[in-house]
Amino acid sequence: MIGKKLGRITKTNEFFVLLVILVIFFAVSAISPVFLSSYSIISVLKTAIEPVIYAVGAYLVILSGGIDLTVAGIGAFSMFTATKIVFNMNYEGSALLPYVLAIGFGAALGCINGFLISRLKIQPMIATLGMNSIINGVMLFFIGSREISQVPVGIQTAGKTYVMTVYNAKGVAAPLSTTIYIAIAVVFLVYLLLRYTMLGANIFAIGGNVESAMRAGINVRNTQFIVYVIAGTLYGLGGMVHTVTYVNSNPMDLLGQEMITIAAVIIGGARITGGHGTLTGTVLGVLLIQLINNCLNTIGIPSYWQRFVIGLVLLIGTSLTSYQALKEKKRLHVEISASPLSIQ
Repeated sequence: MIGKKLGRITKTNEFFVLLVILVIFFAVSAISPVFLSSYSIISVLKTAIEPVIYAVGAYLVILSGGIDLTVAGIGAFSMFTATKIVFNMNYEGSALLPYVLAIGFGAALGCINGFLISRLKIQPMIATLGMNSIINGVMLFFIGSREISQVPVGIQTAGKTYVMTVYNAKGVAAPLSTTIYIAIAVVFLVYLLLRYTMLGANIFAIGGNVESAMRAGINVRNTQFIVYVIAGTLYGLGGMVHTVTYVNSNPMDLLGQEMITIAAVIIGGARITGGHGTLTGTVLGVLLIQLINNCLNTIGIPSYWQRFVIGLVLLIGTSLTSYQALKEKKRLHVEISASPLSIQ
C-alpha cells in the first residue's frame, strides 16, 4: 500500500520539480560551497514571497481555462497608487491602510478583466493584453519613471519587521520579512477555496470542459468573473508586499513579472488549457525559478542570461505538461477501446 502511494508520488510533476530544486541546490553548492548555507535558503525564500502571491492568482486563472497578462500592470498600479495616496495624506499609521487600498485597486481592475472576458466574451489573452497596455500607458503618462523612495512610516516599519535574519561569511544580512505570513495565508485560503467550496469545484469544472460545466448547471460567466476579481486582488496585494519588502515603490520593478509568474505556474504542472494543476506545484515552480535566479547570481551570470534560462525552463515545463496530457489521453483511449461496451 505504502509502496503504491510512493510510486504515485514519484510520478507527479510536483515530485519532479522538487527533485530538480534539490539537484540544482546541491550542484551549485558543489561549485560554490558558500551557497550551501541558511543564508542562501533564506535569500530564496525572501525573493519568493511576492511571486508566490502573484502565482496563486495566475494559477486560479489558468486552472479555470483562462490566461492573465495583467499581473505586473495591476501589481504596479495598485502598489504605486496606494502608496502615493497615503504619502499625500501624510499618513503615519500602520501599513494596513496601504494594503487595503492596494487590494481595492487590484480587485477593481480584476473586475474589469472579469467583465471583458465573462460578459463581453473577449478572448482572455486579448482582453488582459489590452488591459495591461492601458494600465502601462496610464502609468507612463501620469508617473513616467518616478518612484516613491521615501514611503510612509507605517510601510517602513512593516518592511523592517523580520521573522529572522541570517548572515553570510562576509557579514551580509538576509532578513526574512514578516510578509511571508501573508504568502502562507494566501496559499492556505486558496487551498480551502479549491478543496472545500462549490466555487473551487466550479473552477476545476470550467477549466476541464466549459460545455460540460454549462450542461451541469454551473454558471460559467459568474465563475470566470469571480476568478479574475480574486486574481486582481492578489496582484494588488502582491504589489504592496513588494513595496513593504523593499521599502520602495517603483512600478518598473515589476516589469516582465507576468511571464515569470505564468512560467512558475506552468512549471509547477498546471496545464495551459485549464482544469489541471496544484497549489503545491505552483509554489514549487516559484521556488525553482527564484532558486535558478539566485544560483545564476551566485556564479556571476549576467541578468539577460537569467531571462534566457527562465524562458528555456518555461518551454521545457510546457513541453512536459503537454506530454503528460497526451500520455493520459492515449491511456484513456486504450481503456475505452478495451472496455466491453466498446467491443460490443
